[in-house]
Amino acid sequence: MKRKIILRLSYLIVFLTVFWSCNNEDFANGNVEPQRNNANFFLHSTKGGAAARGSVDYVAILQAYNDEKDFLSTMPDQQGMPVWDKMQVLDNGEKTVLYVPLSADQTGLSSLLIVNIDEENAVSRLQNFTNDYLEAYVYNADNPTAKRKLLMDTFLQMDFFTFGHQEFTNLPKDLYKGSTEYNRLNIPAIKIEAEHSKGFIYNTVCTTFHYCVHGQGTSNCDYGNCTCGGFISCFVVTSCTTTATWIDDPFPSFPGSHGGGGGGGIPIDHPKDPCTQAKVFYRVLPGCNGGGIGDGGSDEELLPPQSPCETLTKAKQNPKVNNALEDLKPKTLLEKEFTYEIERKYNNATQDYDYDTNLKEGVGFSVVVSYGGFIKGNAHNHPSNGVRIPSVGDIMWLKLCKENIAPSKAVAYNIVVCSNPVSPNDPTKANIYAIATDDSNTISIKVDDMLDRSDLSSLNYDGKRDQLLAEDDKYYAGLDDNPTELEKKFLQKYGNFGLGLYKFDKTANKWMKITLENNTIISTPCE
Repeated sequence: MKRKIILRLSYLIVFLTVFWSCNNEDFANGNVEPQRNNANFFLHSTKGGAAARGSVDYVAILQAYNDEKDFLSTMPDQQGMPVWDKMQVLDNGEKTVLYVPLSADQTGLSSLLIVNIDEENAVSRLQNFTNDYLEAYVYNADNPTAKRKLLMDTFLQMDFFTFGHQEFTNLPKDLYKGSTEYNRLNIPAIKIEAEHSKGFIYNTVCTTFHYCVHGQGTSNCDYGNCTCGGFISCFVVTSCTTTATWIDDPFPSFPGSHGGGGGGGIPIDHPKDPCTQAKVFYRVLPGCNGGGIGDGGSDEELLPPQSPCETLTKAKQNPKVNNALEDLKPKTLLEKEFTYEIERKYNNATQDYDYDTNLKEGVGFSVVVSYGGFIKGNAHNHPSNGVRIPSVGDIMWLKLCKENIAPSKAVAYNIVVCSNPVSPNDPTKANIYAIATDDSNTISIKVDDMLDRSDLSSLNYDGKRDQLLAEDDKYYAGLDDNPTELEKKFLQKYGNFGLGLYKFDKTANKWMKITLENNTIISTPCE
């Protein structure tokens, strides 16, 4: 789709201009666990851009304010990092409002940081709006309709401007009229007009939304003739918001709720799109076409779900994936991890799956592995001095992969290549294990419960992972030369986590599902 963005302000944006008179940070929850490196939070370019307007370096102002107040340690979003080059600045010379998009994965918003700067270039107030807060606020009928619409518009347009997302879902039906039962909309254009009046700053922001009924993609629509596919009507909706309405009227906090959620539940009818990205109720998973709108979608969502056996077998038969597994075998002799991210997309033309692999090199036992969208799994080696079975870290990644997979019903998997204890120095005889999701709800609950242990409460995500890995090292101690006992111990500890354990049998050229029955390992061929 051709995207048209009309910008009539040198520094685009937005709709949520909020001036606060008191000098504090309005955060919903001070009991948070940092899961990012705060030392890197303020890294930015000082050469032009919104981060440094003229002689004013707004990021430096925020950093100095954090040195004094330490707001980073108490803000609800403890994962997101700022996208400084997409920060928006409204400035009339006396007052300034900063809109700072934060992202935990560099693919979409995790929250917005709204900052007031006074005429002395001092921070007068900060407010951190998370996706949880947004969902709780816009789906609470007790909140003013206009303010619910304003906050929802803010997130949609900032997500559009920062990451280029155009398709959104699960929108409140009393605020938007969209397509399908999930109320989807597409943003093709934004027009912003800004004015100053007597010391106030306000924007009039008009967003054009498209939607097409009966499940047709917006790329097929001729909006000039109001037809789609030659016979189905398309619709154009323009929504305009003036931010001056909310001057000196900040949004409330929701005390006692992590990330700003809560507020008495969600009493309004809430669509539940199967193509929703995990933990971001308004965002459509890339490539997922379950709601019948959008460009670039495939028919994979319409296909019957594959079993873990079918998913692993199909992957192993693909030359790119198989070559990746062969490449990992000699790396089991090294003392560092390598991983191949595995993408799988359904090709409508061939009615089959296309695979891509992307190699990443780690440091020691750690390697950064992406997830989300078309990434269905990964394949990696365990180093020569590592455990010869999938680790708890592999399970944690599997959970994240499943929560962000497209389509949402797809199986997530994590393949581990490790040395064979019988011939540890012969990489051609390396063992290949895999774990794959059986029950996504169970794995999410089990992993979250594990991470929420009280003895880990002082640690961030990486610290918890390191501690759990150390515990596993002790748990498997002395068993590296006995694969059967390793498999038993794995299943005794993680067999109820909603995942399956698999091992590739080179002789049979099949994956075998490994189960534990009466303390005996049973291998069942994938057929």
